Amino acid sequence: MEGLVEKDETEALDDAAANGVLALPEVEPAETPDAFLAVVSKTLKVSVNVDADLASILSDHLLTVTPHANAVANAKAAIVALAMKRAASAVEQANA
Repeated sequence: MEGLVEKDETEALDDAAANGVLALPEVEPAETPDAFLAVVSKTLKVSVNVDADLASILSDHLLTVTPHANAVANAKAAIVALAMKRAASAVEQANA
């Protein structure tokens, strides 16, 4: 029953606004997905406790509004390549 009352009140406000009787406050437009993902990407890249190389991979492959059809596979390949590079570096250091 409460939902009906709220809906009726909302409709009444909308009707009044449409007739120029009531001015509704302007609402700022919602943040775009692209802007949101850009902030997430930047935040990951500058965070102290986040691996910068992995953050870069996420930003390049997954944190986009329209990711590539093979985005997950491409990200996985990039992560595997990074892991192999780090493993080779660790082996070199161990042998030195």
